Amino acid sequence: MARRRSGRSGAHPELFLFGVHSQIGPIFSHKVSFRPNAEFAFGEVTDLIALNLEAVYRLPITAREGQWSAYAGAGPALNFIHQSFNGGRNISFGNFDYETGFNVLIGFQSRRGTFYELKTSLWSHPAPVLRLIVGYTF
Repeated sequence: MARRRSGRSGAHPELFLFGVHSQIGPIFSHKVSFRPNAEFAFGEVTDLIALNLEAVYRLPITAREGQWSAYAGAGPALNFIHQSFNGGRNISFGNFDYETGFNVLIGFQSRRGTFYELKTSLWSHPAPVLRLIVGYTF
């Protein structure tokens, strides 16, 4: 069973996102891993704390000796969202609304650790709908 941690960052028109994930596995198959992660996003209007319980599947289109591997994944998302049009940063957990969602993702990861991921959250409005995440696994 392997465990990995990573730094993550993402781009969204109104949010700066960073986070960490741990990869546990393989489970059930050598291509499936459990990858719980936490994302923290801050913007002018929206603040988000997301706890994601995702599983990823390394796609069979990837060559074993290749430099990059493709993967797809999904899992539940526990989103804590704060939105305010008032200026300033007066945030406490009492200001956050809770939304449960479901994440679907696809990505590419280098053997050296760099990864690119496209993730969307379903049924979790007003969480960010689409996120492009760039990170490094070490």
